[in-house]
Amino acid sequence: MRRSTLAILLVLTLLSSLVAAPAAARGPAAPANPQASAAQGAGAGADARGPDFTFDAATPLGGNDRTPLGDGVPLSSIEAAGVETVQGEIAGAGYIGQKPADWNGELVVWAHGFRGEGERLYVDPPPARQWLLDNDYAWIASSYRRNSYDPGVGVLDTKNATRRAAALWGQPSRAYVAGASMGGHVVGAAIERFPSLYDGALPACGVMGDVELFDYFLDYNLGAAAIAGVEVDYPSETWLDVEVPAIKQELSEAPDGVPGVTQSWAAGGFLTDPLNTLTDGGELLKDFVEVRSGGERGAIYDAAWDYWHVLASPTGDFFFELGAGDGTIANRSGIVSDNADTDYATYGEQFAFLNDDIERVEGSNRVRRSQGQKPAPLINGTPSIPVLSIHTIGDLFVPIEMQLIYADRVEANGRSDLLVQRAIRDVGHCTFSGSEWVQSYTDLFAWVGTGVAPEGEDLRASIGDPLLGCDWTITDDTVVPGSLRLFPCPA
Repeated sequence: MRRSTLAILLVLTLLSSLVAAPAAARGPAAPANPQASAAQGAGAGADARGPDFTFDAATPLGGNDRTPLGDGVPLSSIEAAGVETVQGEIAGAGYIGQKPADWNGELVVWAHGFRGEGERLYVDPPPARQWLLDNDYAWIASSYRRNSYDPGVGVLDTKNATRRAAALWGQPSRAYVAGASMGGHVVGAAIERFPSLYDGALPACGVMGDVELFDYFLDYNLGAAAIAGVEVDYPSETWLDVEVPAIKQELSEAPDGVPGVTQSWAAGGFLTDPLNTLTDGGELLKDFVEVRSGGERGAIYDAAWDYWHVLASPTGDFFFELGAGDGTIANRSGIVSDNADTDYATYGEQFAFLNDDIERVEGSNRVRRSQGQKPAPLINGTPSIPVLSIHTIGDLFVPIEMQLIYADRVEANGRSDLLVQRAIRDVGHCTFSGSEWVQSYTDLFAWVGTGVAPEGEDLRASIGDPLLGCDWTITDDTVVPGSLRLFPCPA
């Protein structure tokens, strides 16, 4: 059986349990360490924390007698007076939806993130579900018909859930589609595949650069090997056992082989005295990843590097594990990542040597040119409705580069007036506060209703601004536990 890059990949963190909701509606806390999420993504079963609703794929889906699992919270306990809750199955995908008594006619459709490779299918509600209900918005969400990194079926099943809501409750006056991480990929593709179905879109921490995310993973791994002077024949069956230890030895002076940090951590924060275990090669890799993941970001990037190489991965193997598979996704043949024609000098002359030294990989066109419901559908950047996106500055997993790629594509199609992007001053993946979700919903709804676009940021021009995200970051008691918001803005 092939080892899928994504089977190892976002069993770690592409889970919507990393998404916060306001205190009144927030579910269980997200783990500070992404690897602590592994059991959730691998189909851990009824006691897996995060989703409010669960369907067991081993038995037929559908029917209102299904017992919601997830947190073990009975469906009746989350039903407010007058709230209508529906659940069922369409083409093998479970769905859940709620409509308040005084429904305003508007619908939010939620697209969840990666759920691992297990058999159990989860339905989770949108962030700030209670706020939506309290403000008279209905919502619906699908489990998708299968797990794995397959946003193509996410597009199809999210469309099915949208149409089921209309059949059950009547055609909504406005419909919005929102999603996080892989769900952002679903959102970006869905509004192009079904342009008349939605009126506004909210992709958060989304894979808006589609297959280019996997190019980034490839560059991290093969770039590290080239900088360390370790030969590799990709894909390698001995990657984690042989090549990675040799790479880490060249990149770090730490005796335990961790790739190296620039500062040390204690009690969730920085110690005052820096500890630098990076060799010159390690520093070069750090610089390469900074530019490759979106651009120079100063102190926030230093914190992001340490977070993703220490807190998120005490062994230092988090990103190397992303290169441990055979490069395929969603059980499809054909490598998804590609660097065959990459000119590494475009990232800086100091990286030009990679043009000669890095291993070259050519992706499969049938995977990289996917449209419609294929496993990794391309996002062309042709929205016909308002799109408001949010992304944490220091996310090195699904980096803010995804937003820059999407902005470039939208601009190339002459549709920049339909895109507003905002940065959030955190280093985690999808670690938005509940208040930031409410702010985003509110501004998107108003944009669609009035036709007046809210304020945003030109991320391509301001990625290095030390005050980037100050206007949109809300740090309060709805922040996800474990978030690292180390750089407050001036009062």
